[in-house]
Amino acid sequence: FKAYKHLPMSVTLFCKQVKSAELEINGIPVSLTKYFTAHHSKGDNNIVVNITKYLKDGSDNTFSLQNILPKGSVIIAYVPYPTLTYGTPESVGISPELLKKVDDLINDDIAQGFPGANLIIVKNGKIVKESAYGYARKFTDEGKLMDKYQDMQKNTIFDMASNTKMFAPILSLMKLFSDNSFNYLDTVHKYIPEYKGIDRKGHNRENITCLHALTHTAGYPSSYAFYYDGNRCLSREKKLSEEQICNCVDFEKEKGGAPSYSDIDYMIAGLLVEHIAKMELPDFAEKFIYKPLGLKRTGFNPLSRGFKKEDAAATEVFGNTRNHTINFSGIRTKVIQGEVHDEVSFYSMGGKSGHAGLFSTINDMAVLCQVLLNKGGYGNVRLWDRDTQDLFTKPHDLDLSFGIGWRREGNEYLNWHFGAYASSEAIGHTGWTGTVTVIDPKYDLAVILLTNKKHSHYINGAFDGDKYETGKFGSVMQLIYESFLNKQLQ
Repeated sequence: FKAYKHLPMSVTLFCKQVKSAELEINGIPVSLTKYFTAHHSKGDNNIVVNITKYLKDGSDNTFSLQNILPKGSVIIAYVPYPTLTYGTPESVGISPELLKKVDDLINDDIAQGFPGANLIIVKNGKIVKESAYGYARKFTDEGKLMDKYQDMQKNTIFDMASNTKMFAPILSLMKLFSDNSFNYLDTVHKYIPEYKGIDRKGHNRENITCLHALTHTAGYPSSYAFYYDGNRCLSREKKLSEEQICNCVDFEKEKGGAPSYSDIDYMIAGLLVEHIAKMELPDFAEKFIYKPLGLKRTGFNPLSRGFKKEDAAATEVFGNTRNHTINFSGIRTKVIQGEVHDEVSFYSMGGKSGHAGLFSTINDMAVLCQVLLNKGGYGNVRLWDRDTQDLFTKPHDLDLSFGIGWRREGNEYLNWHFGAYASSEAIGHTGWTGTVTVIDPKYDLAVILLTNKKHSHYINGAFDGDKYETGKFGSVMQLIYESFLNKQLQ
């Protein structure tokens, strides 16, 4: 089991008719005599044993219960998962001087015009950096600079864009898989009976497995503009959009083969959760993942959940118009703040899609990433088992940079995401709005960088915020790795 020497830990033993037993932690005997003699003779009791002094850092702590007497008596042991604490960079082997280079890079970009960013670094179970930079909003609805910019706060909520795919439907499906309520080898049709028929190119939807969708190998195009006037599969509401996915959208190529990234795959992933759980994706994720973990600023459609626009980092300046170069009926034309930017999610899915729509903060994301570093739980909350996570994160046979949904540092193709020094175990995702997550079990490291790089003018076919190193991710990640690998790199 995983533990840290700096974090107090107790195990709970639920005993039934037990008179004596022998406990060892990391091969060291832990006396239970006082616990049994202190309770009544029936041996039915719950024993809480502090094991902190026997722990070592990491995932290879061992737990052993032997010689449980009398014969036939039972002990059920519960070992909690580590939770996050705060610590200094030095306490986990990070050089503060080298880490300052991250601040310098981001602050230099802010001074040159980059809008804003929040960064949190977790290593060895400790939050060792938690920083806000720049501004949550700089522009008026007319596209002019505000008289007073809205400062970025550490608890600012961000449109997570495609990080939604991992931290809403994939986490939900990992839980359902671990609970034996879902099998990714089944067909999509099994869980969504309406998903059927043959498309105009002769592809049979009923042959598509959940694994095809979750590994981006179903054969769909990268996206489909359901909202765009005149499109064959037009839809402006969630229920109709589901019908269009099930019966209208054509495949681009045959199923199988190497992964080819598609938002449609993860619209299906969200629908899988909804059909299996009989509740909407946001409700399932809130009830079974975010709320048990105590996350209060993570969820969909924040403006309908009591948040104000000012609580969120702004994205595109002129709505979805790309500086008035795009138009369709109902298009937003003012600064987007507190609403999902993604057009399909907003106009066609009510902001509740499996491919985009989640909002979160660096602190809440740090907890979710620690769940992954813990291989399935946090504190007293168990979400899935280790084997489930290993299956979902293992590399795809034809592209090592993909797992089941997760992006992986399986080759140098994703250095722009993970940096040059991430281990081959690293997983994570990126989001179009400027969000990136890196979870690296080898180094017990999680980095969450949330930016609002699209809150910038769109000039000559590109957002000004895209040109800065902060929003390209890899340079920030590389500097973070260098701050603790420096001696090894010399």
